[in-house]
Amino acid sequence: MVKRALLSALLAMAIAASVAQAETYSVSAGTTLRCRLTQTLSTRLNFQNDPFTASVTEPLVIGGRQIIPVGSTVDGHIAWLVRPGRIRGVGEMRLDAEKVTFPDGRSYSLNALLVKAYGAEGAKVQDEEGSLKGPSSRMKDIQEIGLGMGGGGFLGTIIGGFHGAVVGGAIGGAAGLVDTLRRRGKDLTLPTGTQLEYQLTRELVVTSDAPRQTASVKSENIR
Repeated sequence: MVKRALLSALLAMAIAASVAQAETYSVSAGTTLRCRLTQTLSTRLNFQNDPFTASVTEPLVIGGRQIIPVGSTVDGHIAWLVRPGRIRGVGEMRLDAEKVTFPDGRSYSLNALLVKAYGAEGAKVQDEEGSLKGPSSRMKDIQEIGLGMGGGGFLGTIIGGFHGAVVGGAIGGAAGLVDTLRRRGKDLTLPTGTQLEYQLTRELVVTSDAPRQTASVKSENIR
């Protein structure tokens, strides 16, 4: 009984000493975290609520100490996704980050907003919610309609002169418009390796030398 009590006391002292040695670091709201997608995401293949993973590419350093190391993993999900339509041919999605996990297994809740994306054709962050907007097919559609009008007008001129050119152009343009409306616009695709820049919207508190400990996050929003 005495030995068990002594062992418990020694264990408590060891835990207390470990906690005393741990250091706490605060990563302020507004800090930028850079990472790269580890898989391809697309409005054609993915759905809302699908998970995604990105790898941290630049260490986050505070006071000369590496707080978030390279190789840490950012996990999140597709909070919103819209496929390009036949008239409004633009794909959109929003990637919400949820947590960051260090190589040693420590996991921290993450509150961050996507502010930039690089390496995806035509993709850009479009609003304050961090939504990504894909390439527009509007110019291509106009060009195809114009080609249809030009081709129809040329044939109309051969067949019926000026009047035929007008009628032929109208018919060719209408055919091009119908064909354009029949097809969807170009999907938004974020290939593997697309660089994402997130900005913290809440302070992140990181405790060193505390494996698998979940960090606390303050509830104040960024001012």
